[in-house]
Amino acid sequence: MLNRKYNTLETPNYSPMEAVRYFHIPPSTLSYWTEDPTRLVTLASTEPPLLSFKNLVELYVLEGLRKIHGVHTSRIRTAVNFLLTTEKSRHPLADYDIRTEGRDVVFYKQGKPLNASLWGQYEIDEVVGKYLRRVERDPYGVALRIFPYTRREQLANKEPPSRTVEINPNVCFGLPVLASSRITTGFLASRFRGGDSVPAIARSYGRPLAEITEAIEWELGRSVKKKAA
Repeated sequence: MLNRKYNTLETPNYSPMEAVRYFHIPPSTLSYWTEDPTRLVTLASTEPPLLSFKNLVELYVLEGLRKIHGVHTSRIRTAVNFLLTTEKSRHPLADYDIRTEGRDVVFYKQGKPLNASLWGQYEIDEVVGKYLRRVERDPYGVALRIFPYTRREQLANKEPPSRTVEINPNVCFGLPVLASSRITTGFLASRFRGGDSVPAIARSYGRPLAEITEAIEWELGRSVKKKAA
């Protein structure tokens, strides 16, 4: 049922380096999660290596559990193996609402929280962390879109940054866009590289200057000068 309804979620559409850039994941970490014998994410395509949207979600959640929330790798692995075995999902971290209190991985089934790190033990309801909240899911827990952190330093902020960039497999073929629009960050960056100033680009779309700057810097991977229009 999930495959028929959400087929765009599993389309091979992203290169490994795009995942590295989108989520500030080191290439070595990407290899660790996607290659044997430590693999926890099954790529949508291996020849050539390409990721689906669900793969992006899995990598985002894995890195968040490990780096942001401090969950030990062994507990993550136990949780994923439990979900792979009992729930028969190839992409459990994308198909279920995942939460953590910083020690275990908790998922929701029929509205009830289960501790996947403890092989399905029922848990009290945990507050989802700010990092995991940026994966938007449907009522069944299936991931539909991601609002990535656009700068690595945002990961250490106490207050979550604004949702400037959105990755949605049903919008612009899954390319990153300005949130709630069909304006790709790649197109914004191409306009900037072509000579348009950031203020001029912001005015042309009626969007805040800070938002356009953030989207362009995220796409280019560097700071940009906000030269006059």
